Amino acid sequence: MGLGSVVHELLEPAIQQWLDNDDSVHVEEEVNVELGLHGHGHVDLILYSKASGEKIVLELKTINGFGYKMAVERGEGPRHSHVLQGSMYARAVEADLLVIGYLSMENISPQRAESFGLDDIGRFACEWHYPKDVYMPLAAMEEQRLEGIVLAAHADGPTSIPRRFAHTDPDIPFPAEINDPKTGAWRDGTSFGKAWQCRYCDYQTRCISDLE
Repeated sequence: MGLGSVVHELLEPAIQQWLDNDDSVHVEEEVNVELGLHGHGHVDLILYSKASGEKIVLELKTINGFGYKMAVERGEGPRHSHVLQGSMYARAVEADLLVIGYLSMENISPQRAESFGLDDIGRFACEWHYPKDVYMPLAAMEEQRLEGIVLAAHADGPTSIPRRFAHTDPDIPFPAEINDPKTGAWRDGTSFGKAWQCRYCDYQTRCISDLE
């Protein structure tokens, strides 16, 4: 079982303990949602304010210590892929607010945290808020992109699909394409780089074989 799964298992009793002492909110966990015509996902948490009726989607992620420091100390924020995923979930349930939460696998030292103005919780946990007018356009663009991929795969086969990332992805300039899925190397004219995402992709082996 991965660390992320362990964290989610431990989260359930913690949420129940919180709700036992706070009746101002209603919470739904692991909610199945439809994402367009061909996709689906699981929302970690949906919170409903009983007073205001506000609906909040919380997408919780575990992240390594280095990634957490980049997100918090350098102000880079959550990874773009996490924001896109959360945006699509929030759009699916018409949430008023999307919250991306990070739990670090390595605490920032007390001295370092103090220098960045972080409290004890900020040493290992942080969250970012995205209102509807921010996440909705991102979700709509990503859903349209994914639908286009599905339609192209059905019409012309998977090898017809360019190995590109989203227009909105800040890490890889569009329309750069992955030319070596073994390493994640991409090229766009004279520009080149590597995409870390290939190392974690479930379809890396298939992508490699398609190019051979």
